[in-house]
Amino acid sequence: MLLLMLIILAISIVYYFVHLKYQYWTKRGVVGPRPKFFVGNLGGCLLLKTSPGDLYSNIYKEYHHKSIVGLYRSFTPMLLIRDPELIKEVTTKSFSHFHDNDIDIDKDANLIFAKNPFTLKGEEWKVVRAQLTPCFTSGKMKWLYPYLEENSAQLVQFVQSLPEATNGKGYEAKELATRFTLNNVGDCVFGVKAKCFEEENSEFRQLAREFLTPGSWSILAIFVATIFPVVMKIFPIRFASKAVENKLLEIVSDTLSYREGKKIIRNDFLHILSQLKKTSKDYEFTDVDVTAHAAGFFADGYETSSIVMSFVLFELSVNPEAQSKLREEINKAFEENDHKLPYEVLKALPYLDGVINETLRIHPPALSLQKLCTEAFTYTPKETNRSMVIEKDTPIILPVSGLHKDPQYFESPESFKPERFVGENKETIKKGTFLPFGEGPRACLGQRFGLLQIKVGLSYIVKNFELSVNNKTKLPLKYDPTNILITPIGGLWIDFKKIT
Repeated sequence: MLLLMLIILAISIVYYFVHLKYQYWTKRGVVGPRPKFFVGNLGGCLLLKTSPGDLYSNIYKEYHHKSIVGLYRSFTPMLLIRDPELIKEVTTKSFSHFHDNDIDIDKDANLIFAKNPFTLKGEEWKVVRAQLTPCFTSGKMKWLYPYLEENSAQLVQFVQSLPEATNGKGYEAKELATRFTLNNVGDCVFGVKAKCFEEENSEFRQLAREFLTPGSWSILAIFVATIFPVVMKIFPIRFASKAVENKLLEIVSDTLSYREGKKIIRNDFLHILSQLKKTSKDYEFTDVDVTAHAAGFFADGYETSSIVMSFVLFELSVNPEAQSKLREEINKAFEENDHKLPYEVLKALPYLDGVINETLRIHPPALSLQKLCTEAFTYTPKETNRSMVIEKDTPIILPVSGLHKDPQYFESPESFKPERFVGENKETIKKGTFLPFGEGPRACLGQRFGLLQIKVGLSYIVKNFELSVNNKTKLPLKYDPTNILITPIGGLWIDFKKIT
């Protein structure tokens, strides 16, 4: 009898403290979906039924009348922000209160990922970002442009050589874009030829695949760590194998040693990064740092860019009017420049910008962004007019996809309308509602390079081929809930018809 009473007492105490935990937002007057015991609001993610990004988008729609929504990651309170004005505070105006991304990785288990600007925090992030920002100036991009042009010409030749791409069987857009962007990363970052058009499974492509493609166990571990961050501290998750890290270090060290010995200067990111070893005063740059930042291009310059490019090809294939209008702009640019496409001309093509930005609006690579409150911040929701304090260490959710598809900010949000981002129209887009690469100091450093390679590759493709969607593409598109970045189930299959 005593044992039974003790068990009941223990259960009652646990229930009481859990109830207190889940009253956090209620006490502050913040509404939100009812949490479930232990998993909070992220149980569907743990079961791999939905991705966090899709979950946050659905919550964004459900609470359309609110500025903020209270959620729980297990027992940890999180705040989902719907108010663009507060988003501007988080990303820009009051950045000092929210300067870290909400991600923790074990530095010992992840030698390279731990030095990526995305995962760095506090003063270390600030110093590294200041060192890396000059690497992405327009002048540096112009250095790299010849490599991108060469690979774009090879891209056209590759498509022409594929029977399935031109005979109605279709070719998967992500596969095509992956070959192209990985060649660019090889040339522009590591100073090596990736040979992704010549070889089906080149050594460089294998390395990229191993570096960025987690196994099923790793996927589950990442989702578990998303809900229970303490797991990451107890059981460190390795995002890339030690063998892959060592191979990347070997490539970088060997290339730098060879160049130094032969006194070779090559205008690429590896050269730019290597100079930081000599000039950096506030931070000691080693070969590991150079490798870490070069490896960051696997995510930004290869994976993210190939995702965006594949969706642009898809949207053009299902929107022939937009495709024709873009082709007209591109052909005119070539014709007026001796059948070439100079860097400055490419940068100034407004409809091309519109097509890419509209694709990013409908299909953002990351459906949500996660920040961390690093210093308490006072906010007054307009619907309650009651001030509340966002406490330090509160995770912040920016529901990118929800914002991008909100009819309050984008009329007919499911329609593909590049004109939204052309001319005066783009000036009417409300700040804080378009966040494909984040915003403010924490915005993606590599976005300029990523967009540049997409623009030049896309220009060469549209100039040379008419695009149409192949019936292998499963419409309407559905996204894989087990993937961190947006991934269409079944792929995006495109037919290419050569323009003569």
